[in-house]
Amino acid sequence: MAVPEGARVELRPLGFGEIFDRAVTLYIRNIVPFVGIVMVLILPLSVLQYVLDRSSQPELDLMMKVLQNPEHAKVEHIPTIFDSPATVAVLGILLFITYLFWPFALNAVAVGVARLYRNRRVEFRACYEAVLSRWPQIIALLFVQFFAFLAWYLVVIVIVMAIVVIVIAVGAASSAFAFWFGFFAGLAGFIVMAPLLAPLTISLVFAMYSAVIEDCGVGEAIRLGFARVFNRTEFWRALLFSIAAGGVVLGGSMMLGMLGLVAAFAHQPALEAIIESLARATLAPFGVVLLAIYYFDVRIRREAFDLETSLDHLTGAQPA
Repeated sequence: MAVPEGARVELRPLGFGEIFDRAVTLYIRNIVPFVGIVMVLILPLSVLQYVLDRSSQPELDLMMKVLQNPEHAKVEHIPTIFDSPATVAVLGILLFITYLFWPFALNAVAVGVARLYRNRRVEFRACYEAVLSRWPQIIALLFVQFFAFLAWYLVVIVIVMAIVVIVIAVGAASSAFAFWFGFFAGLAGFIVMAPLLAPLTISLVFAMYSAVIEDCGVGEAIRLGFARVFNRTEFWRALLFSIAAGGVVLGGSMMLGMLGLVAAFAHQPALEAIIESLARATLAPFGVVLLAIYYFDVRIRREAFDLETSLDHLTGAQPA
C-alpha cells in the first residue's frame, strides 16, 4: 500500500540538519508501526528487566543508607547481583537475547524506512519478512561486528601500552616524571584511536543494512559498508554525524534513565521496568531511523540510480 502523496520521501542529498529533520518527521508520522516493530522484543525483555530491578533493590537501599550515613561504609556489606546465581542467570539471558535478537528488530525498522523511501507504508509483517529471510547474513555479521570491536580494543591496548613502555624506558625507570609522561602519552594514543570507533560502528551498521536492504552477501555487505564510510569525502562527515546522533540519543536516554533511577529509589521496580522499556521502545527506533536516513543519504550521493532500483525487492515495485 502506497503512502499519501504529501508524505512521499524525496530522494535527494541532505545536509545534517535536514537528516535530523527528516528523521523526526518520518518517526513521528510512523511512530506506531516503528514502536510496534520493537515491542515484540521489548515486552519479554521487560519481564527480565523487572526481575533484575527487584533483585537489585537491596543494593540500592544499602547504597542510599551508606550515602546518608557514611560511617556505615566500612561495616556494611553491599550486596550485588553477582551474589545470586539466579540473578546472574537472568542477566546472562537478558544480554544474550538483546545481543542476538535485538538486531532483527532494529533492521526491521530500517526496512520500514526503506519502504518509506519507495513510497510504501511501514508494515510489521513485510518488515520482519524481509529481515527474517536474511537471518544467516545477520548472524554472520553479528560475529563480524564482535571481532571487529574486539580487534579495535586490542589495537588500542597495544598502542597505549607500547607508548607507555617506550616513554618509561627512554626516561628513568623510577622517575615519576617518566611515569606520568608515559601515562599522558598513552592517553593521547587512546584519544587518537577513539575517533575511529564511530566510523567503524557506522560502517558495520551500513554493512548490516546492505545485507538486508540490498540483498548482499556477507562479504559484499562488509565491503560496501567500509567503502561508503572509509573514504576521503565521508569519513569526517560520518564522524561528525555519529557525534551529533550519539548526543541526541544519549541525551534522551539519560533523561529517561534518571526517571528510572528515581523509581528505583522509590521502591517501584515495576515502574522502573516500564520506564526503561518505554525508553527502549521510543529511542531505539528513532536512532535506527536516523542511521537509516544517513545510510540512504550516503547512497544517494554515491549511487542515486542504484539506490532506487535496489529497493524494489522490498516493496514489490517494478523498476522504472
